Amino acid sequence: MKKCILFFAAAVLMMFAGCASTGETAGDKAAASGSATAVTGSTINLWNFESKTTDGWYGKGKWADAVTVNENAKFAKEGKYSLKIDAKTSKGWNQDIAINDGPFPEQFQKLKAVDMDVFVPADSVKGLEYGQIFLVISGAANSWYQVPQGLKPGWNSLEYKIETDNVSGDIWHVYFVFNSGGAFAGPVYIDNVVGKY
Repeated sequence: MKKCILFFAAAVLMMFAGCASTGETAGDKAAASGSATAVTGSTINLWNFESKTTDGWYGKGKWADAVTVNENAKFAKEGKYSLKIDAKTSKGWNQDIAINDGPFPEQFQKLKAVDMDVFVPADSVKGLEYGQIFLVISGAANSWYQVPQGLKPGWNSLEYKIETDNVSGDIWHVYFVFNSGGAFAGPVYIDNVVGKY
């Protein structure tokens, strides 16, 4: 009888151990494969510029020519292209430098975060007291919802955490607002803009 109980206990333990080892998550797989980002939930590629266009981004007024497609792979985090924003002389708050009027995907209204890779040449921010890019979302739920992130020279992996209540409903515009203590001296490159929802 004692052998029967031990055998049964061993069988139950092996069954639980087998089940536990098959519970690998997508995040575990991404971490094991060396992926830079392990994401839970769903993601959507918002803008990656691989169409060799600005994906609807433009500048306004004196900044009408500031937004172009970069074709130098040195300034693209993934793929061949990125968005080049010529911020030279941009000083203080600049909401006219990069605007997108959509259309925006349906998932935009459910966003919890927006991630993007930004390359900042050291010469572009030399002498700045600070440099920032605000992600601003304008829509029915909030006409001016802004989230800031600071910049440093080199590659920046920025994550903008979003309060979903502020982006539900129609989205009218999205802005990359530049804010700085002093004048930018050159361009900034944006790539791989991904929404998490």
